[in-house]
Amino acid sequence: MIDMNHLAIIMDGNRRWAKERFMPAIFWHKAWFDNVKKITELAKNNGVKYLTLWALSTENLIKRESDEIEWIIKLISYVPKLVPEFIEKWVKLEVIWDIARLPKDTQKILSDTKLATKDNTGITLTVALVYGWQDEIIRATKKILQAWIDPELLTESEFRTYLDSSILPLPDMIIRTGWDIRHSGFLLYDSAYAEYYFTEKKWPEFDESEMLKALWIYKSRKRNFWI
Repeated sequence: MIDMNHLAIIMDGNRRWAKERFMPAIFWHKAWFDNVKKITELAKNNGVKYLTLWALSTENLIKRESDEIEWIIKLISYVPKLVPEFIEKWVKLEVIWDIARLPKDTQKILSDTKLATKDNTGITLTVALVYGWQDEIIRATKKILQAWIDPELLTESEFRTYLDSSILPLPDMIIRTGWDIRHSGFLLYDSAYAEYYFTEKKWPEFDESEMLKALWIYKSRKRNFWI
């Protein structure tokens, strides 16, 4: 059992995984979806209380081909089928960031699933949709300006209350799959003291052994909150 409150994962490498198998990019979606279920269960069984997965960035929404974005959004339509499993396994679903940019019916699916699982206490699975750190900071700043907050009285902790991630505890560890060694701004304001783990395994092949390896490395590290 790992003493970890909040684990966040950048689920990268999906398109490359499909390309290596000579599959159209859209064919990684089912593998992506299946692995989300497996890793959520594994995290819960190892004592992780919050799991946050970066599923779609603001840049993806703008730059990816329209048919791929449509497939990602269509994938969300399968979420209600997971509600019985979420309830059985005590998984609470949260969805954060700029989901107002998604279709209205997609927003309703996510809202209904959040409502159906709100009382579950096994693990909180948060999916980051339409997320970009710069976009989040800009929106938080607009909220602060609209609230007429005195700049001289604004503290770091109060600033965080205007971020979408304020509903979550600070991340203890951030994993990035796919072997790109960068954070891409994910949870940047919150991750000053988070431990990082980068793996060459792409998200669809990020399995139990690699997950347990990451958790073991986290447990073996001595965390420093002062420098």
